[in-house]
Amino acid sequence: MYKNVPGKVYVKTFDGFDLYSGGELVYFSSAKSKEFLAYLVDRKGKYATLSQLADTLFENEMDKVKAKKLVHTAYNRLTKTLKSYGIERILKKGRGLYAVDLEHIICDSYEMEARTEGVSNYFLGEYMPEYSWAEVTLSNLIQDYFDENDMGDGGEDY
Repeated sequence: MYKNVPGKVYVKTFDGFDLYSGGELVYFSSAKSKEFLAYLVDRKGKYATLSQLADTLFENEMDKVKAKKLVHTAYNRLTKTLKSYGIERILKKGRGLYAVDLEHIICDSYEMEARTEGVSNYFLGEYMPEYSWAEVTLSNLIQDYFDENDMGDGGEDY
């Protein structure tokens, strides 16, 4: 389902998270920087706070100050990677706030939620399976998928 649209990057969330720019797979310098971006994509343009990112990405880290420093490290690595591909514009940052800029990305799961014709054909029941925090979105996508594909006969349920 990959779409190469000039000026936009393509985000694949079905069957694993990947990012493409100009038809090229983006390689991340660390797994946490990639997960950082995946989490922001999952939030669909809504800002995430530093604390939310620390709690989600470093849930096993008991030292919250250390977890926040690790978030900063992941962010710095992420921005360095995105700059190397010339696509840093996909991130928005405020004071302790982070989000993806929806104007600069095309995402398979966003397209499915918007009911773009044919997109649900690419959804095989997996949404970013590498991240446990993505299970809530997966549940919603499955529900939407079955609602969209419900071919009921219009009769009563027995």
